[in-house]
Amino acid sequence: MTRSYVAFSVAATRCCIPVEQVVQILRPEHLLEVPKTPAFVEGVINLHGDILPVIDLRARLGLRAPSSEIDARRKRIVVVRFGQRSYGLDVDEIREIAELDDSAIQPQGAELLGDRGQFVSAVANPEEGAILVLDLARVLDAGRALAPEPT
Repeated sequence: MTRSYVAFSVAATRCCIPVEQVVQILRPEHLLEVPKTPAFVEGVINLHGDILPVIDLRARLGLRAPSSEIDARRKRIVVVRFGQRSYGLDVDEIREIAELDDSAIQPQGAELLGDRGQFVSAVANPEEGAILVLDLARVLDAGRALAPEPT
């Protein structure tokens, strides 16, 4: 079976999430920083009256990219729905809507990444190169990681 994924770049890494988890894609505007949040939480945005935390995927996934490699004009916030909440994921660039066959997705591939694989549910290997299929539950760590740090 073939499924659709939103593919994007974070640093030099290609990642994707199932298209049905994506609500919309925005340009990063009007981001409000919030004190005492985890380092990977950039801040919040107001989307049609809903306040959404915005996750810096580069920081969350532990990826580094020289600032010269990041084109601010291509940056986007991917709004995802997880459970009863929406979240923003700050990505460097939207690549495509990737149509991936289930046979091209290897769940055991994430185990090869060691500790960094904790946010990856599988590795897809289409002709253009490997794509990490992100595990949104772990990336968002919904109940615990997004809470303010204790004072």
